[in-house]
Amino acid sequence: AGMSRNGTAEDINLHFHGLTVSPKRPGDDVIGMLAEPGQSLHYEVHVPRNQQPGLYWYHPHVYGFTSFQVGQAGMSGAIVIEGLERHYRGLVSLKHRVMIVRATGLGGDALPDSGSNTHPCGTKDGLTVSINGMPQPNIVMAPGERQFFRVVNATGHKTLKLAVDGDTLEVLAIDGFALDTYHGNPPVERVASVIVPPAARAEFIVTGPASGSAKFRTLCFDTGPDGDPDPPLVLANIVSPKGDVAAGRSRDVSAVHALPASAFGASLPPPAARRTVVFSENAKHFLINGTVYKMHAPPMFVVHVGTVEEWHVLNVSREVHDFHIHQTHFLVERIDGVVQQHPIWRDSVVVPHERGKAGPGAVTLLMDFRDPIIRGDFMFHCHILDHEDAGMMANIRAI
Repeated sequence: AGMSRNGTAEDINLHFHGLTVSPKRPGDDVIGMLAEPGQSLHYEVHVPRNQQPGLYWYHPHVYGFTSFQVGQAGMSGAIVIEGLERHYRGLVSLKHRVMIVRATGLGGDALPDSGSNTHPCGTKDGLTVSINGMPQPNIVMAPGERQFFRVVNATGHKTLKLAVDGDTLEVLAIDGFALDTYHGNPPVERVASVIVPPAARAEFIVTGPASGSAKFRTLCFDTGPDGDPDPPLVLANIVSPKGDVAAGRSRDVSAVHALPASAFGASLPPPAARRTVVFSENAKHFLINGTVYKMHAPPMFVVHVGTVEEWHVLNVSREVHDFHIHQTHFLVERIDGVVQQHPIWRDSVVVPHERGKAGPGAVTLLMDFRDPIIRGDFMFHCHILDHEDAGMMANIRAI
């Protein structure tokens, strides 16, 4: 099946989100591979030996229909690259839970410049939020027991702000990479909540509440005056096992063994190029550098394999966006001009919204194009999926 045309809601393909794999057929090719009803696609995705152990995922990537297929219809699945417990030895004794958070059903698509987000923590969007297909499931944890939550945000446009009542989350990995993959970073970050934009993943340890019950929540996240409301929601109920159960093991993850040496741990070479990416909106479209995406347009950028580039991603709209690039990760260097003390590897990051006289929202990213496996054509886009479908995407070529 070739893609000589744009897709329809009945067509299908796959994107292997976060994996450093080839964008060429039969690999992670979402530009040239598309199956119509009755057709089939054959994929061969060669995961490299140096793919970092952690949580990734896969989903369709049919331009114009990702919000419907992935967001509203819930077409998504998790990919776990094994090996994180060789780094954090304490994980061996903990129960692991892979959780795919979806927000499915009809409703919820935004319009550009809608100015509708007057109650960011109030109104509901008509979608059903679930974990692994179940709304508000019970998660059984003994008081003091520690469990490893591995969460994919597979919603179309909901930014999760994850928290557990009365608990501190021990975050170990974001977007498939252990926090200390990049040199100088601490291996664990203890936080009251962790923000996970659409497409991102967070992996963290939760401790069973002493009281025996608590709520696993997403807190209100203000996406800006023109954004989608992200009201607080209960994702799951944490409950004690029935009957008398001894307190769970409280083994920590302080026994951290060195990660295998990789290019992701070393200092990066100086940027070979600096580029500016501007996310904007008009009455009908979402745009990158003033243009609406066309599937077969020439690449917006041509990058050279073996290099690192510095990208300044600016947001001149009044709602947040969610920068994602295929085939590779990036280091988040600055957010709204603030240098990040411990830059971490990500594949999806919130780009803050414009704040009046303060100017555009901005993130500065060190883009990693060093791996020759990424040669070919792929794309970067906003992973708020209705924004992507309305044009906020661009092609890139690695040579």
